[in-house]
Amino acid sequence: MMNKKNLPHIITVVSFVVFIVLGLASATSPDVKNAASIDELTNLRDKFAWLNIHAESGGNYVLEVNADSSIGNIDLSFKNKKNITITLRGIGERRSISTYQKDSILGIFTVGSGVTFILDNNILLQGVPTGSPNDTLTSVVYVNSGGTFIMNNGSGISGNMSFQDGGGVHVSGGGTFIMNGGLIAGNTCFQIQSLGYNAGRAVGQSAVAAVSDGKANVISDTPTRRGGGVFVDVGGIFTKTGGTITGYSSDSKDGNVTKSFNGRSVSQGNGHAVFAALGKRGTGTFASMVVTETGSKRKESTAGPDANLHIGSDGTFSGNWDF
Repeated sequence: MMNKKNLPHIITVVSFVVFIVLGLASATSPDVKNAASIDELTNLRDKFAWLNIHAESGGNYVLEVNADSSIGNIDLSFKNKKNITITLRGIGERRSISTYQKDSILGIFTVGSGVTFILDNNILLQGVPTGSPNDTLTSVVYVNSGGTFIMNNGSGISGNMSFQDGGGVHVSGGGTFIMNGGLIAGNTCFQIQSLGYNAGRAVGQSAVAAVSDGKANVISDTPTRRGGGVFVDVGGIFTKTGGTITGYSSDSKDGNVTKSFNGRSVSQGNGHAVFAALGKRGTGTFASMVVTETGSKRKESTAGPDANLHIGSDGTFSGNWDF
């Protein structure tokens, strides 16, 4: 028989559980599930949620952004689907998209295999400007193998702090980044202490640091991070025919910068507007993870609209590189 003294407590617990269930159920609203097309939705988070449910191979989806938005980490990966194109386009004035989460181990936006992600006119991706090693601070856009990221005129990526290579954009082996226009400026990647992986979080989460106003003081035993603006891993493809990527050596205020572990000095006296690693990758499922770096190409000064840069998947390169 139920003890009447416990009844109020039981009612409270049941009510709390119902509240949680209803809250979870509302995370994906009926409007998202039932919308015939993405154009029926106005909230940007709802539009990305709709894509997770409804995106199909060969689909071309344009997400129009009518207001500044704050969203969580977005994983643009679709299992067993391919040739999906997703375009973010600002309507009217420039629209800023920021994130309130710091728990992705890849990027704020992660572009999966078979997906082309396009930043079109009037879109600015605003990164996470500060944080602590307990956060997993990452690149704004992380392009996985088989994924493609495109920036067009009027787009931008700025104000991000990353604890991995690539303050603005990270292109992994097999990934592609095409910059037709836009601006990448004011991003930073920091070196932090390497203490191994813990519960699936990024290397260095337990390092002791004080982060304030974009500066960190950390004891580290790892190599300095690379690519304050853009990092291209061995086997990645990067082509720039327009737009601007700021370099710290020519713009100490807004240039993309890499910082050494003390958070005060700029690594190698400059900022790696673009750092492209050269070398070889193994073949096969697991061997492809074995990377041998044999050198690099770097752009330290600002790469403006007239600076064409290219790195091929085989390490071939062309353009106005500084080193």
